[in-house]
Amino acid sequence: MRNLTAKTLGLTSLLCAAAVAETTPESSTGTWYLQAGAYTHYSDDDKYEEAPLFGGIEHQDEKNTIIGFSVFNNSFGDFTQYLYWGKQWNPWENHQAFRIKLTVGVVHGYEGEHQDVTPIYWGDAWGIGAVPAFGYQKNRVGFDLALLGDSGILFLMGYEF
Repeated sequence: MRNLTAKTLGLTSLLCAAAVAETTPESSTGTWYLQAGAYTHYSDDDKYEEAPLFGGIEHQDEKNTIIGFSVFNNSFGDFTQYLYWGKQWNPWENHQAFRIKLTVGVVHGYEGEHQDVTPIYWGDAWGIGAVPAFGYQKNRVGFDLALLGDSGILFLMGYEF
């Protein structure tokens, strides 16, 4: 199983790199954003494992299109990967530091009886996921609140470079 996870992670990393290379030509003025999970709250803590580890990286182009890749231990303790595309909006003209994000992508890692956590799923632990988030960024440091379906909330911290 560990070998399959390593191969899946490697393949997913290659797909993410290809997607980023395709959408960020040499002349792009986009930015990179490294993020880590600070805290997760679940609606029913008795049903879930300990707090997940979360790390991710995103590239955002000048049109606020996002391509990203995250790895984490999901709420059931399974190692999970999320390769995604999304959009960021700054809807308040007088408060540009506030943002709304929506990402959609391929999720791998919800196994067995937990596979139906994602709205669309197939094969062994594959599915489609969507994550809305609300955030605030001051200079290069950002904080986000990501909604995890109806099961939880993930608090994220990030750094833009």
